[in-house]
Amino acid sequence: MGSPKAARSKAGQGGIWRRRISAPFVVVLVAAVLVLVAFTGQFVQGPDASSRFTPVHVEDSIPRRAPTDQGLETSDSSRQEGEGSDQKAEPDESPDEAIREQQQPPEDTTEYSGKESSPQVQEDEEGIVKEAGTSSGELFACDWVSACSTPYTKCTPPSSMTVCDLSNPRFDICELCGDARTIGQSSTVMYVPHTQTSDGEEWSIRAQSRKNLPWIKKVTVKSLNTSQPAPRCTSKHAMPAIVFALGGLTANVWHDFSDVLVPLFLTAREFDGDVQFLITNNQPWFTKKYSTILSNLTRHTIIDFDSDDQVRCYPHVIVGLRSHGDLGIYPNLSPQNYTMMDFRLFVRAAYGLPAPEVGIPYRADRDDPDKKPRVMLIDRGKTRRLVNAAYVVQGLEWFGFEVVKVDQNKTDSTSLDDFVHLVDSCDAIMGAHGAGLTNMVFLRSGGVVVHVVPHGVEFMADAFYGTPARDMGLRHVNYSISPEESTLLEKYGWNHTVIKDPEAVRSSGGLEKVGEVYMSEQDIVLNMTRFGPSLLKAIDFIM
Repeated sequence: MGSPKAARSKAGQGGIWRRRISAPFVVVLVAAVLVLVAFTGQFVQGPDASSRFTPVHVEDSIPRRAPTDQGLETSDSSRQEGEGSDQKAEPDESPDEAIREQQQPPEDTTEYSGKESSPQVQEDEEGIVKEAGTSSGELFACDWVSACSTPYTKCTPPSSMTVCDLSNPRFDICELCGDARTIGQSSTVMYVPHTQTSDGEEWSIRAQSRKNLPWIKKVTVKSLNTSQPAPRCTSKHAMPAIVFALGGLTANVWHDFSDVLVPLFLTAREFDGDVQFLITNNQPWFTKKYSTILSNLTRHTIIDFDSDDQVRCYPHVIVGLRSHGDLGIYPNLSPQNYTMMDFRLFVRAAYGLPAPEVGIPYRADRDDPDKKPRVMLIDRGKTRRLVNAAYVVQGLEWFGFEVVKVDQNKTDSTSLDDFVHLVDSCDAIMGAHGAGLTNMVFLRSGGVVVHVVPHGVEFMADAFYGTPARDMGLRHVNYSISPEESTLLEKYGWNHTVIKDPEAVRSSGGLEKVGEVYMSEQDIVLNMTRFGPSLLKAIDFIM
């Protein structure tokens, strides 16, 4: 066995070897632990770290950037995707994503505003206003063709300094292509020529389609010269703009369409919604009533020009509205070859009515044996009334029609949406010569307009409603009443010029006398027997 001392000596030697062998393993183990700790600490900062944070309302901690015009230039699809952008970040959303979402500029809606959030601006050393974040060489109100980041190509600056055309008998129009600046509170639009070598010119035009009406508000257009300093821009826009006036003869449905909506379509449609409207002589009821049509002509905020305190810079400004005729568009005068059919289909699409290929209701439901052709009878409230309206309804039903009777006040309502769909449900619209017949624009292709013409206004009937109806792809049935069907006969008698010779009355008194006598004093007692052939013609068109 040996002595205890020898045994302790051997045991000591074995422990030394064990320590020598185990030491490297300890070092390796410690190193592995350190690497693991370092790796784990690094990983905490990675993509899974977001789950460790409590979501916060980003707008409380992240400063919002000022909205820019890019926020206005959104399509319908992007507008839908942007809904709910003011909500808090969800727990499974990373902070960076929430911050990026909150920093997106707010989407635009078509609404009235006298002011608009202006972009952050600053001045360079030469005093030229430019958008914050741009280089000093990127002009705020720039030569839009050469200096802007995205060249504007929808018009070319003219070689001459004349920007206004006053030659048309219906309307005046000014088109400023290049550097145009609007100053709403002074009803002024300034054009800064590319070279500023002109002597400067100035025009004052009524910015609607009836320039001969003295109460339509005027807008001043100035072409500056070298001695006239251009106003500094406070708001920069990349889209074109149209400055036009309301008022005039509006508040009458026919004039709403003939004087404003059709000319606005003719002037603005080519921009496919990427155009801003600046309206002088604002009529809030108008923009409310026709908001659906307006929002389909522009996707940008509508500006109340008279109360606008901005100096707005645009690459292209049109002042005034183009017009071809009463409730009419002439394709040969339109560079885009627009037609009244295009206008009617545009309006129907705006209200979400059935597509053009869908037939009138009677034809669409031809398989229904009980289906009757449906006619909307418009009963005027004050003048040119159907005195025997109840009898007329009975006669229409006898001829096989389903009758939808509406009052003129209904057609003048400030809310059109429900009424538009009611018109669409009808095969025909019928009424005495007057504004209510303008609602034919909501009929389907092939719909029928039954036009009852009062005594003495035959000369204007076809131009006001017959030609527009045919141009819109509708059928027009014209029925001129006899003197016996007019209440003027009882008032004036057979021997009076008003009854015997309406043309002489018009020649001596003009349209004013026509309006006073034949439009304002006359009501109608419709003879359904005499009227019958016209109804049969309408039925033939429908079937």
